[in-house]
Order: sequence, then structure tokens, then C-alpha cells
Amino acid sequence: MSQRGFTLMETLVALVIFSLACMALLELYSGSARAKAAHDSMIERTARAEALLLEIDLARTFEASRSGADPDGTIWEVTMVPVAAELVRVDIKVTDRAGRLAHLQTMRLPAELSIETAP
Repeated sequence: MSQRGFTLMETLVALVIFSLACMALLELYSGSARAKAAHDSMIERTARAEALLLEIDLARTFEASRSGADPDGTIWEVTMVPVAAELVRVDIKVTDRAGRLAHLQTMRLPAELSIETAP
């Protein structure tokens, strides 16, 4: 008499192998989703830092330090530090709720900030 099909042991081994493969794929998907969220957050933080820099350029005033928070929990800080009589360093730091930081740094001439020379 010939037998057809798989034994119970073969079926269980196949099920275990399939389960391990599924777990590996789910972990890969989860890591990809976390990386995408971090990337999207970096884009948002960088855009906020650029918007703050644009506000500085439009206001054309020297403020040694100012900070604030947005409704979504993003915290930002702007500092202006004279580095020479002819230059002012502008640092903008934007931190999201998860503690990830975007840091934008640039130089401005005192005349761009409506001051004669750096304080």
C-alpha cells in the first residue's frame, strides 16, 4: 500500500520555517517604517529651521537668543553670536518630540541684521 502526503513532523517543520521567515519580514518592515518616520521628521525639522532663518532675514534685527515651541511639540532655539566685527553667526536648533535634533548654522553680515557692527 502506497502512502501519499506529508507526515505530521514534516508539516510542523514547514510551519516553523514559514513562521520564522514571516517574523524576519515583519522585522524588516518595522525597521523600514521607523527609518521613514525618522526621515520625515528630519525633513520637517529642517523646513522649520529654514522658515526661522527666513523670519530672521525678513525681520532684519539682531536678537541674541530666542526660543519657542510649536503646537506639534517641536521646540526651537535661535541664537546669534558675533564672531568678528564683520560677522554674526546664526545657530538654529529644532528638536522634535522624540528628541531628534536638526541644527542649521549660517553667517550674516551685521548690515543684514540692521546693525552697524556686531555687538
